[in-house]
This record gives sequence, structure tokens and C-alpha cells, in this order.
Amino acid sequence: MNLRFLNNLPLRVKFIFPTWVLMTLGLIVLGSAVDHAVVRYLEKSLIDSSKVMAMSAASNLNAAVAFGDVETGREQLHALSANPDLIAARVLTNERLEFASFSRLPDDCARQAQHILCASTAVERVSAEIVLGDDKLGDIFLTVSRNNIEEERRALLMYLTAGTTALSILSLVFAQMLHRIVASPLASLHQSMSAIIRLGVVNRSIPVRHNDELGQVTACFNEMVTNLSERDGQLKQTLQELENKSRYISQVMDTMDQGVMVIAPGDNVTYYNPAAERQLTRFGCTPTRLESLLGVFEPADNMVAISTAIDAHQPIKNVELIHPETGSVFLISTHPMATALHSLLQFEDVTAQRESEQRRKFAEMIFDKSQNATLVLSRALNIKTQNTASIRLFGENRTWSELDVDKRFRAAFSEIKALISTGSYQWRGMMMSVAGDCLPCQITAQTLVNHRGKIDGYVVSIVDQTVEMEIKRLNHIANHDVLTGLPNRAHAFDKLSRDHDKGHGMHVLFIDLDGFKAVNDQFGHNIGDELLKVVASRMKACLSRYDFVARLSGDEFLIAIQDASSVDGIVSRLLERLSQEMVINHCKPQVSASIGIRRWVANDNASLATVIEQADKAMYGAKANGKNGYAFAQEGMVTGELDRKLFARELSAEEL
Repeated sequence: MNLRFLNNLPLRVKFIFPTWVLMTLGLIVLGSAVDHAVVRYLEKSLIDSSKVMAMSAASNLNAAVAFGDVETGREQLHALSANPDLIAARVLTNERLEFASFSRLPDDCARQAQHILCASTAVERVSAEIVLGDDKLGDIFLTVSRNNIEEERRALLMYLTAGTTALSILSLVFAQMLHRIVASPLASLHQSMSAIIRLGVVNRSIPVRHNDELGQVTACFNEMVTNLSERDGQLKQTLQELENKSRYISQVMDTMDQGVMVIAPGDNVTYYNPAAERQLTRFGCTPTRLESLLGVFEPADNMVAISTAIDAHQPIKNVELIHPETGSVFLISTHPMATALHSLLQFEDVTAQRESEQRRKFAEMIFDKSQNATLVLSRALNIKTQNTASIRLFGENRTWSELDVDKRFRAAFSEIKALISTGSYQWRGMMMSVAGDCLPCQITAQTLVNHRGKIDGYVVSIVDQTVEMEIKRLNHIANHDVLTGLPNRAHAFDKLSRDHDKGHGMHVLFIDLDGFKAVNDQFGHNIGDELLKVVASRMKACLSRYDFVARLSGDEFLIAIQDASSVDGIVSRLLERLSQEMVINHCKPQVSASIGIRRWVANDNASLATVIEQADKAMYGAKANGKNGYAFAQEGMVTGELDRKLFARELSAEEL
């Protein structure tokens, strides 16, 4: 009974399930072996490293134990704390008295007598003798945690579980592939035979994927179907050719976009195609009556000429007719037919072409009158046309390479790739005008794509930015310090006032250099100027990109630190960096800084000038306290905050 049940199972189950089960069990066994081996290795590594650490510590402690230097012994034990696995260390003399100890026990561990007991943390204990020469002075006992081993094991089990799952899925896919190799040809044969029975002969070959017995059967079946299909196709082709010949003329006429009418002498319409009916019906004309067109289209002389040519059985080409109400334009041609003195009248709506031509003329006019230099290039970068502005600025040129432009676009593969992939690319460069002036320009290149989606050429627009850059340069000079490049007083007042009006709180730092006048007197103003540049650079390096630094005048600087609850760390870093030694032109000027700090919260109604004045007063307080320090202005501080800052600074000074 069981054997019959297995025989009746689908082929998919017979292939996939055993293969998947065997491979999955093999992966589980292999993963268990790997886990056991790795854990054994980690345990051995932990014990060996702990023994080495104990022996090293014993050799370092012999002198301390011999001379009873307990402090040195403690320092040696604390040096072992760099090992994250160590949780306790203890040194006993020969009399079993504790000489020194160290411990950082986990929450579930506690010391009982001379042992450490843990509820869940697994530990290992190692010891080493402390000897000096041939004399034993004591023992050192180390207790190390096995937590890292357990974490490594959990991670390994996670990886092994994920790997086993992934490989199990892959084995399932592999089993399905085996099933597909065997079962797919059989299923295709069954489907094709069913289709032949249901639909008749269909030329549909089954792919032969393997040259085995199934493949040979499939090839024979394909050959049989092909022969039957060829015979059936020949019969159908003969019948179709007979039918096509009878419908050929009618299909050609019906599918034409141009209107076609067959007219007999006397202006009698014997045939018209759907395009003619569609176009003439729009204007209220009846396609069966040619005389109805005389009152609809103009000029009337052209209509008379067309009617005369039809009656005389003469050809006429491209006579223009216009519908006055809609402005539609048609081109009319007549062709005499060989039989029965009939004429074939053909008309085409060219309204869109005429409008397109008019738009092209407008575009050419706009192109030529544009104030920006514009060039149209071929794929080979030959200049096909250029507007008046381009000729005025750069003269007449034949190729792009003749223009005196920087080489960023000419040979850089990345820029050309960006232009081709996105359809446009923009860059800035210097170009030489025909007058010999070097012009800063913004150059924009766009691709010209034909109806097949291929690039036919490029349109390059060049904008002279001389005036714009001069305005930017003058604006930068007006808002920045010439020496250091930092924002000046006017820029600082404008920016910080606007930021505060937007609801941004900040700490305002007023900085004055200590000893700067002595530097100028001793080394000269040139060294002093270079020192200010170095100071500006160091200040910027100490701040984030959201903070602001400006030079007010001389050796006075202003810093705004945005939205910070505490600035002590930043200020300390500033003081340290500014007091570091400088070497400028073989001279070693020495300065420091005194800083006054005023907190300017978002809802503080004080003006920026008042805030800076209060920070300035606090700076003088820092100078009075010995310079190279900082002080907080009492204004703007939250209740109790100033006292906390002063207490913290005094405590820091006492520790130093």
C-alpha cells in the first residue's frame, strides 16, 4: 500500500523532497561540528592568553612584593584592566595575606571569602607564582569572564543558522532545477499534443535542452509537427494570395493618409477613400459632389483649373487651395487613369507643415536676436551655424576647437558621458573674445536628438558673466575682511541679526588677542598680518559649519555658536589652539586669547550691538583674571546658570 502511494506521488515530490531533506540535514550536522570546534578553540585561546597575562604580571610584581610596595602592586594590577575579559585580580603573599587586588565584577557576581561566585556569568580562573630568583614570594590569581566567548558563540550560531537556512533554500532551488530538467520536456510534450488535438496543427517547437532519451523524443516530435505545419501553411498561403489580390487595391486606397477620389468626366465622383471623406466632411462638403467644393475653397480660379484638367484628362500638380474659415491649406494633384477617361484626384492637408515652417522662421529670428552667444554643432563638433551675438563676441569659426576655451569639455570623458546620458551639461570656463579679452562664461550644451533617438548634434549657449562676477566680487569685498577672508563687521551684524529674527538662539563670543601689539612691535606688521591669517584659520578649524566667525577690527574677532546649550568645550578648544606655538617666516610669535561670552536666546529682545558690548565687557573680565581665559556676561544667562559655570571653571582651575 505504501509503495503504491509513493508511486502515485507527483514527480516533483519524488525529486525535490528527498534532495532537500538530505542536503539540509548535512548542513545542520556540519554547522554543529563547526560550532563545537570554534567554541573549543575560543576557550583554549582565553585560558592561554590569561595564563600569559598572569605570568607577565607575576614577573612585573616580584620587585613590588619583595619590597612591600603595595602602591606599585595596585598600579600593576590596574594595568591589567586593559583586558576586557578580566573581572578580578588578586595577589597573595606566601603567608596567604592579600597584598593587592583589583575587581570589576558583573552585577550577578560577588566575592565570598577568597572566591568569586557568579549566578549566570561563566568565568575561568588562572594563577601564577611570583618568584624572585629561586625564592617564591607569593601568587597572583586572575578571574576572567567567558562572556565574550558566549557572545561569539551566539553570533556564530546566528550566522550558521542564517547560512544553513540560505543553503537549505538553495538546495530546494537546486532540487527544483533537477525536477525541471526532467519534468519540463514531458510537460511540454503533453501540452503540445493536447494543443494539436484541440486546435489542430500548430508550428510550435519544444526546446531540446538535453541530448538524452527525452531530448531525442522531443526532437522527433518537433520534426513531425514541423512537417505537418509546413503542409498546412502552404495550403493557407495559396488561399490567402487569392484573397489578397482581390483586396489589394482597396486596402492601399483605404490606408492612405492622403485623400483620394476617382472622378469621371462631368465631375462625377465614382470612388473616394476614408481619408477624403474624413477631411471633406470637416468643412461640410459632400465627397460625391465635386461642385460643392467650389463654394468652400479659394481661390476660385484654382478650382476651375482643377475641373478643367479633369474634363480634359490632363495632369496637374500641387495646386494650392485654402479654406477661408479655418485657414487649412491643401495641395491638389490630378493623375489621368488609363481606362474610361477617369482621373485620380489626390489632396493633402499641409496646414501643419506650413505652421511648422512659420515656427521655424520665428525660431531662427529668436536664435539670431538672442543676447547670448549660441552655436549649433554637428556630431563631429563642427559649427553648423552661430547667431549674431556669437559672431560679435568670438568671430566666425568653423569648429568648436577654434574657440579659445578651457579644456574641461574638450576631452574629459565624464563630462561628455554626462551630456550624452542626461541631454544637457553646464560648466563655467574662460573664453577669449575676438577682441582679445578673457571672458568668464557659463557654457550650456544640449543634445539634438532625431526621430530615431540618436544624437545629431549639439546646441551650445554661452553667457558672458563678466558683469555678474564683477558684482559678486565687489559684494564679497564689501562684506569680507581683505586680510583674513573672514566676514567683516557689517556682514556679521546683518547675518546674526537676521538669524536671531528667525528664532535662532546662539552664544556670541567676543575675542581679543593677548600680546598682539607686542608681536607687531617686535616682529613688524607683516608678521602680525600673517599671524592674523593663522588665527582666522585656527578659529574656523575649531568650529562646525553651522557656526559663524568674523573679524571686527584689528585683533578683535566675533564668533556665533548656533543653538548650543553649553560652549565650554568649544571655548576651551579655541583657547588651546590659539595659544599654540606659531612659526611665521622663521619667527615664533606668541599670542593667546581672552574671550567674553554672551548668551543671546531666541526670545531675548536685546540688540546685537548691546549683546556684543556686554560680551566685550565680559572679555575684559577674562583679561583681568590673567588673560588666556574666558568669562560669561551675566546678561542673557538663565537663573543659576552663571553660578554653575563659574563654579565649574573654578573647580577646573583647582584641579590644574
